[in-house]
Amino acid sequence: MQEPLSTIDIEITGYLDGELEPAARQALEERFAAEPALRARRDRLAAGRPDVRAFDRLLDEAPEARLAAILAGASAVPPASPRTGRHLGIAAAIMLVVGGIAGFAVARFALPPAVEVVQAPRENWREAVADYMDLYTDETLSIIADDPAQRDAELAAANRKLSLALTPENVALPGMALKRTELLDFRGMPLAQIAYLSPSDGPVAFCIIANGKPDIPLTLEKQGDWNVGFWNAGGVGYMVIGRVAPDALETLAKGLESRV
Repeated sequence: MQEPLSTIDIEITGYLDGELEPAARQALEERFAAEPALRARRDRLAAGRPDVRAFDRLLDEAPEARLAAILAGASAVPPASPRTGRHLGIAAAIMLVVGGIAGFAVARFALPPAVEVVQAPRENWREAVADYMDLYTDETLSIIADDPAQRDAELAAANRKLSLALTPENVALPGMALKRTELLDFRGMPLAQIAYLSPSDGPVAFCIIANGKPDIPLTLEKQGDWNVGFWNAGGVGYMVIGRVAPDALETLAKGLESRV
């Protein structure tokens, strides 16, 4: 069992923390010089203490405004869906670093316990699709067997889920092989992703979501290193995404927009 701290132990602890008044510090140093037993007690206490200076430096070097905002807002942010979030390795690193700093700040400054740092959800469905596409390589699609019956069945499932009338003909893209159709979900909204393999540009996808939003015209944007063309019509959102030149991608998107 650990022995309780005596009055002199508390005073020595204050000395080690640099919290004593100058006069009290000088008086204690004079006692250290004159009393070997007291010096030994000081050394034992110092050896058994964590190196809080490292934490002090870490806190001093941390961006205080940002840390305060994280601590203040963490409990107000809803937990992210497991399927949302860019690069989970980065999120884990943020949790480790910020969690370590925040945990020490909680202990040191008596903030409420169990402060949780969570990753904010993706801002929109196009970001989530781009996150998913980041995992694709040419091999992801090239290993899929050329099975027209399977492709037709997948498109039929997407039609039933999103009340569409997709056919292999009206979703075909020139010079690209239609490889598969996946049924996904974004925040409770059904999402279909039709994947193609371009010999020159790699994976390309045509995505459709029942988002219930108002019509918007075809618009181009960047999501990371992906080019995106998106529009909304009749409460349904559409997007074409790929590492295709913007003008070529716009042509692909306009063709799909006119057919579906």
